[in-house]
Amino acid sequence: MTRNTDGLKNSARLRSESAMQRALVALQRMEASDREINFRAVAAEAGVSTAWLYGQEELRVRILRSRTTAGRAAPGTDSPPDRQRLSKQNIVATLRLRIKTLEEKNRELTSLLELAYGQLTVAHDSIKSARRLHVNDVPTRSATEKSLANYR
Repeated sequence: MTRNTDGLKNSARLRSESAMQRALVALQRMEASDREINFRAVAAEAGVSTAWLYGQEELRVRILRSRTTAGRAAPGTDSPPDRQRLSKQNIVATLRLRIKTLEEKNRELTSLLELAYGQLTVAHDSIKSARRLHVNDVPTRSATEKSLANYR
């Protein structure tokens, strides 16, 4: 029995061509924007695996060439002090964002706590008044029992 695999072959060829096109476009975008070019960055930008990139001879050579020329073209643009400064700026920005979100959450929880305290006060007052009504409605209790009930 022979199987018709033409559809599978066409599908695989189209997926491969699409991946190749996405990788080439991603590489061109990265070169134009002077971003760091390496296999992981290109794979993430193109939505393909690094293993697939390594398997494509044309792309592998082009990425390696772009990686080496990018390193030689601008040797002082990303020096260690600049990296440290950028890293510190990123940390500060992240911490500021975290502080902002924690302050918002703190405000929200404070308002909820105030609301809960208010509800507890209302519930306590209604229980207190119900006890008073109940104590005053019972005629068989002595005055001492009534005064003790009021202290509860």
